[in-house]
Amino acid sequence: MNGSPAPKPGLQPGEGIPGSHNLPIGQVFFIPREHNTLRDCTEEEAEVLRSARQAYFKEKARHKTKTRYGVEYSPYYLRESRSRSS
Repeated sequence: MNGSPAPKPGLQPGEGIPGSHNLPIGQVFFIPREHNTLRDCTEEEAEVLRSARQAYFKEKARHKTKTRYGVEYSPYYLRESRSRSS
């Protein structure tokens, strides 16, 4: 040990996870307040994640539409999330 305090697991009260403009709104990322072990993905797992992300953004772009005010948006995520919950 180098004398620094041990990291606390998960998010602490008041902490957040940074996001970007293209992340779906309304997503919640729960981490139990117990010890979590993170590991690096294998190359196969990383490739599955990359291809799923690529497929999602391709479908999202295919469903883009404009509001009457000219703002582009995609209802793809809303449709997908509603179809999975029913």
